[in-house]
Amino acid sequence: MGTHFSLADIAVGTALGYLCFRFPGIDWQTSHPNLAKLYGKLIQRPSFTDTTPRD
Repeated sequence: MGTHFSLADIAVGTALGYLCFRFPGIDWQTSHPNLAKLYGKLIQRPSFTDTTPRD
């Protein structure tokens, strides 16, 4: 939300990460390119990459 990292970013990033992990067949990135861009930025943060589930 805006230019500052907030709890809203954490909530959205967590939800999108869950979608990617549990439902890889859902192509939400194509229909929601702004969310895909946000997720791409969030997943670069160490706090997100360190807690990404591994198969």
